[in-house]
Amino acid sequence: MSKYVLIFTISCTSMIFAETFWTEGFEDGDISDWTITGTANWALYDNEFQAHTGDFSLQYNYHSPWPHDTRAVTPSFTLPTAQEFYFTWWWSGSYNYFVLVNNGDSFTEVRDIDGGDWIVLWNENDAGIYTGFEWYEQTEILDASWSGKTVQFAFHIVATDAHYWYIDDIELGYILVTIENTTWGKIKAGI
Repeated sequence: MSKYVLIFTISCTSMIFAETFWTEGFEDGDISDWTITGTANWALYDNEFQAHTGDFSLQYNYHSPWPHDTRAVTPSFTLPTAQEFYFTWWWSGSYNYFVLVNNGDSFTEVRDIDGGDWIVLWNENDAGIYTGFEWYEQTEILDASWSGKTVQFAFHIVATDAHYWYIDDIELGYILVTIENTTWGKIKAGI
């Protein structure tokens, strides 16, 4: 009977343990758990051609009276203890009205609801040159200092005649741990 000894070296370049704990695609046709502030120019839009997936998206409507200063604010979330958090969304908007003519500014923000001010995570200028009314994915990362805080996110528009802006397919999640460049040496097995 022959015996073989196998020797393995296991190397792991990167492992990420992540979990998504909230998604919003607006397909239930209900934003009653969202808060609309300011000039209240946000609504669900039922048109598959202006949704990233499905039929619905959240739409900023540019109609007068101007100026607009309005936020669509998510429900609140108490973040677990984690290494970092990710907030991902898809957006589509007018490059001409928001950037070239500069009739408006679009921001994504976060705040600690226990006394924190809104912190800008992203604005449309961060996208550089983009094609108007194409869909783009954006992800922003919050570090571990947000662990345990109760937060809200907002899509904020400050504008005059700035045309439409759309949001869809939002995810909020966390990364528990990332293992990088780990090697477990020589595991022997006899057969």
